[in-house]
Amino acid sequence: MRQLRGFTVVELVAVIVITGLIAAIAAPRFIGRDAFDARGAYGTLMSALRYAQKTAIAQRTTVFTNVNTATRTVCLGYTNNCSTPVLDPATRAAYVKVLPNNVTVTASTAIIGFDGLGSPLPNAVATFQIQNAVVPSEPARTITVEAETGYVR
Repeated sequence: MRQLRGFTVVELVAVIVITGLIAAIAAPRFIGRDAFDARGAYGTLMSALRYAQKTAIAQRTTVFTNVNTATRTVCLGYTNNCSTPVLDPATRAAYVKVLPNNVTVTASTAIIGFDGLGSPLPNAVATFQIQNAVVPSEPARTITVEAETGYVR
């Protein structure tokens, strides 16, 4: 007698169930990129703040981060209005980043500086919240700059 080869009904049902679960979880991620934009804006702002602090320490000078919540732009400069810009190490142009249109940024202070020791100016806790404007039910991402140390988290 010949041995039959193939799949059992249990194996086929298991594959269909697993495929359905993956499609239900992964499909919304591929359809819209709003969640990715909010995460990207969070990373961009956090890296700008950290770069400003590291530049201030390395050059022993004051570096300011100007967060314009209306235009969703972040610039780094040696003056508080970014008229003397810090150069972006990747492009060697002025360090100006534009956040995506579908995010809302709320800041406790629009301008925060770091002195040569890395301490924030003014010496107070600063918070920034990035919210997905398209899906407001998504939790806001918060960046905090600690007083005294300037630790960005």
